[in-house]
Amino acid sequence: MQPSQKTILFVLQRSPYGSTATQETLDAALAAAAFEQNVQLLFSGDGVWSLLPDQHSELIDRKNIEKLLHALEYYDIHSVYVDQQSLDERQLTAQQLSITVTPLQAEQIPAIFQHADCVVAL
Repeated sequence: MQPSQKTILFVLQRSPYGSTATQETLDAALAAAAFEQNVQLLFSGDGVWSLLPDQHSELIDRKNIEKLLHALEYYDIHSVYVDQQSLDERQLTAQQLSITVTPLQAEQIPAIFQHADCVVAL
C-alpha cells in the first residue's frame, strides 16, 4: 500500500433497487479505486440481494448493478466480503452469487472495520 493510500470500506446493506443507495455506493467505490485507494466492499442485510445474477433492472428503468459488480476487478477491487448470516437468513449461498466474494462470520466482521481508515455506509 502506498503512503497516501487509504483503506476505504464501503458497506452495502440496502436492497439493490429500493433506492439509489446501492448504485451511489458502488459508484463511489469505483471512483475511490480510480484514485488508487484500497477499496473493500461488505454486503450485508438486504444488500446481499445485489449480488444475485440475472437482474432485469431495465424493467424498472434502472442501471444494472450486476454490470457494476463485474467492473470491480478492472478497478483492482478484490476485497469483496459478504455477511454469511445475511446469506443464511435469505437462504442464499456464495455459489449462487454473480461474483466471487469472501463470506465472513459475524465474529470476523469487526476486524475489517477496525483495519479501515474510513467506512462509508449509506
